[in-house]
Amino acid sequence: MSTPDDRVLRGDVAPGWEPVRDVFAAIMSRPDERGAGLHVIHRDRTVVDLYSGTDGEGPYSPDTRQVVFSASKGIAAACLAVLADRGDLDFDAPVARYWPEFGRHGKSEITVAQLLSHQAGLIAPSRRATLTDVLEGRPLADALADERARWPPGRPGYHAVTWGTLADELVRRITGDRLGEVLTELVCRPRDLAISIGTHLGPPPSPVHAATRVPLLVRLTTAVFARPGTPLWQALTVQGAITDPPDLWVRRPETLAGQLPAANAVTTARSLARLYAMLLPGAEAPLISDRTQSAAVRPRAVGRDRVLGLPSAFGCGFALPSRAWRLGSPTAFGHPGIGGALGLGDSRRRLALAFLPRTMPADALSDVRHRTLLDAVTTVIGP
Repeated sequence: MSTPDDRVLRGDVAPGWEPVRDVFAAIMSRPDERGAGLHVIHRDRTVVDLYSGTDGEGPYSPDTRQVVFSASKGIAAACLAVLADRGDLDFDAPVARYWPEFGRHGKSEITVAQLLSHQAGLIAPSRRATLTDVLEGRPLADALADERARWPPGRPGYHAVTWGTLADELVRRITGDRLGEVLTELVCRPRDLAISIGTHLGPPPSPVHAATRVPLLVRLTTAVFARPGTPLWQALTVQGAITDPPDLWVRRPETLAGQLPAANAVTTARSLARLYAMLLPGAEAPLISDRTQSAAVRPRAVGRDRVLGLPSAFGCGFALPSRAWRLGSPTAFGHPGIGGALGLGDSRRRLALAFLPRTMPADALSDVRHRTLLDAVTTVIGP
């Protein structure tokens, strides 16, 4: 954990953004916090660039890279939006147009938008997959294509891990390359973004650690809703293929070497915020057209989530404001992660934010750090 000296804030804030700095400082003063980065862009201008604690070896810095767990889905969704903007992908087309085998067993009418908004009913294969199947991608994708949808489209059912497998195979069928490779070539390298799916090249990312204090109610709720056999357990573990706790699993070299667009993206806070800033309508250096952005963040699935048990909402890969995803504004889009990472954009307020902490929250669906930071932003720029 960080020492008192490590908790000194490093970085800058623009005049008027001191409330956000003060909240970040308060968060980092807590004894369990190890290190974190916070980057905020408002109207194409960086207004918050703050760091505190350590990256595990030295001070947490603008170059510190972390695995962001399910915040990876927002990164992958940006890549898919670029393919849509190029005309290579139609959100409203059947998945089977690009991936014929996916249409088996009554799935021929499931659209790309339904797949990306967690309506495909493929949270795990009916037969137990192996960890190798998950990490290699295509074996799991083949198994999912040969499944019947567990539920009809219409309500979300959070595909915690398999969302990335399905998106990866869709991209491979369209381009011949895996999603991580397309992300690098079309999105990150041309814009100098330090983002990747996995870390098959380069040093390992800064480790994330589980919360040391978990309230009794959270432990009891987890024991009930994530017990073996439940939809949440199946989605999180891919029917038991993943046995390690998340903070340990993502440190394994074989996990980091894989491409899991739902779970193992690696980024800096600055690069993640810059990515979302490029997705905003009217951006100075837009990643996609406003028309494609509107289609990507339009609500596609809203309702009580069949996996999470809470109301959730999704666009084409992006989480939208709901009880499950508290994003601070009705016009926000993005994705949090079980490790505490948060990346988002807000179309109306022209805001992009990334928060990367090294300490996981006790309750991933109710991270008080997200709420207090987003409330501080609202204090500065209004609701």
